[in-house]
Amino acid sequence: MRRRSTICIVLFLLCLPALSFAATQPVEQVPLERLLAMNLEQLIEVNVSLATKRQIPVRKAPAIATVITAAEIRNMGARDLTDVLALVPGFSRSITEFGSSMFEVRGTTTQLSEKILLMVDGHPLNRNFVGSGLYYVGNDLPVDNIRQIEVIRGPGSALYGANAFLATVNVITRDAGQINGVEINAAGGSFDTRKANLSGGRVFANGLELSGSLDYYKTNGEDQLIEKDAISATPWSTTPGNADYVTERSDMFVKAAWGGFTFRGQYTAKRAHGLYIGMAYALTDDSAELAKNYWGELTYNRKMTDKLASMVKLYYDRYEQEAIIEVEPEGVFGLFPEGMIGSPFLKDKTHGAELQLDYDLSAANHLIFGAAHERMNQFDVRAYNNFDPRVFPPVPIDLGPVQDISAWANWQQEGAAREIQAFYLQDEWKIKDNLNLTAGVRYDHYSEFGATTNPRAALVWGFLQNVDLKLLYGRAFRAPNFVELYNKNNPVNIGNPAVKPEIIETYEAGLGMRLARSFTLDVNYFYNKIDDLIAWDASTSPAVHVNAGRQKVEGVELALAGRYTVDNYWKLAYIYQDPREEITGARLPNVPYQRAAFSVNYGLTRDLILHTDILWTGKRPREAADPRPEMPAYATVDLAMIHRNFVKNMEISLSAHNLLNKKYRDPDRSGAAQLIPNDFPRDGMVAMLGVRYKF
Repeated sequence: MRRRSTICIVLFLLCLPALSFAATQPVEQVPLERLLAMNLEQLIEVNVSLATKRQIPVRKAPAIATVITAAEIRNMGARDLTDVLALVPGFSRSITEFGSSMFEVRGTTTQLSEKILLMVDGHPLNRNFVGSGLYYVGNDLPVDNIRQIEVIRGPGSALYGANAFLATVNVITRDAGQINGVEINAAGGSFDTRKANLSGGRVFANGLELSGSLDYYKTNGEDQLIEKDAISATPWSTTPGNADYVTERSDMFVKAAWGGFTFRGQYTAKRAHGLYIGMAYALTDDSAELAKNYWGELTYNRKMTDKLASMVKLYYDRYEQEAIIEVEPEGVFGLFPEGMIGSPFLKDKTHGAELQLDYDLSAANHLIFGAAHERMNQFDVRAYNNFDPRVFPPVPIDLGPVQDISAWANWQQEGAAREIQAFYLQDEWKIKDNLNLTAGVRYDHYSEFGATTNPRAALVWGFLQNVDLKLLYGRAFRAPNFVELYNKNNPVNIGNPAVKPEIIETYEAGLGMRLARSFTLDVNYFYNKIDDLIAWDASTSPAVHVNAGRQKVEGVELALAGRYTVDNYWKLAYIYQDPREEITGARLPNVPYQRAAFSVNYGLTRDLILHTDILWTGKRPREAADPRPEMPAYATVDLAMIHRNFVKNMEISLSAHNLLNKKYRDPDRSGAAQLIPNDFPRDGMVAMLGVRYKF
């Protein structure tokens, strides 16, 4: 019955262009033919490099791909990377008890979003000890220096290895010639939010290209009322009270290119005061966290012959964490006058090298071969507590002042290391002018759990002039992170060195159509089968990480778009998905059956641009043991307006996220415990006013 409903919905939406857009006229009162002559093909036929490691039109790419350009990012008034990803078909954003964004992709979601590979200019950010690029580093990545964002939905391990599980995101920065000067951007708005960015780029006469950016962001966040928490019935409860979450981020990025050499580097320091609701689902007011991440990468590209090219890459990453976590408030259990304090400190570093060879076997056959080696080391692991973590619950032991307990109750393994060797091969074969086959495989060997091999295959057939069919298969893995392997002396969960990687197999069929010169339609079917999911074994105390989960997710994505000029376009995205636990068939909690997004960009005048985004999320069921009703459906409206030449070289922007001040919440995921019975409140309207000036 559900499948029939899905087919009916898809057929209805396929008819929307004829029903709703046949009479649409561009903003300017001029013939459509004149507007179409304005290089419209280039506006529609954007290229993507993420699918094959070289430029290819999106409609011909051997993957389900989405590209968001710098102009689109600016038009939508995006504050950071998460605002952009929330509009990608198949993606959805919610928040955790720590106030950070977490992403669902095609029906699967986890707190750390570690099943999404995030890269900047092809450099993975998923190298820290939790294996997540979005959680600590990319959650609020600045967007001012971005040229475009490429997103591949589906497995990507055949090219990129671990974490390219549900999706791969590549943030491509601007080159020096694209900046060509200095830009200053400043913005401020609701909840004492402040943002500043300085970007610059120059190409010198000797061929040297230099570019970079400095970015600063701070917000106090909205005072969200938490009516009840995990300790509301106790004498030491602080509820009702406001969630505590103040964030500050500094970011520096630099790029230098000369000859065949390119150096890229990034430094990020993120400070959070307060952890929204908190580690133990109890409101506190004295938590603070500092995360630093920096990386550098040197690549050398050389065209060796007409058919053979090589790329050599060397890189170094470093991550540092310093945290003061108030686990429970002051006076808890009649003890801890300063609150229960735990301070986990940690550093890790990663260095590696990669060699890639590109070879044209013929005019119709392109081969890529690569080899990589990487080593990660964890060090300077320390724990400072005023309680003994080994004996809580039921009642903790008060140690008095906060003290170094690393020698007898450290929280992570000092000196933990990981070594990886990898080899990959990909062949792109143009069988006919309208028929392309891409096949590849990657072998990774990890020092902890051994080898994993992940293949892919993609057939792209242009069986009509403006219609393309994609048939795709891929397998990917997510390596267990150091928390899952080596966590210890924790009252809630501990690591397990025997944990194996998570595995996903995905089958996809995509149909892309050019309905008219300015209309495009994409319909994608996907089936995900996920094995060996890492979860907590609640039968032990504390819980142990084990491979215990299996899921299957089936769904249909629809993306419809119309573009008339650079400034006049619209997009509609819809997804129907059915995520279930494979063995029992139970519906996966906290994930909607349906989701949709609609965007309109409208050029009111030559320089005045109006943009609207509407995001709708369907009902989300609870866990089976949770008696609360399912989360209701909701919709939010975002509005942005830009005046590009307010004065010469100056741009003024105004944005309002959640314009209608919709009151909605994200689910408390504690299940039957109902630790936050009224769930996690989301921000109301957030207004921002910005000024951009180019020298």
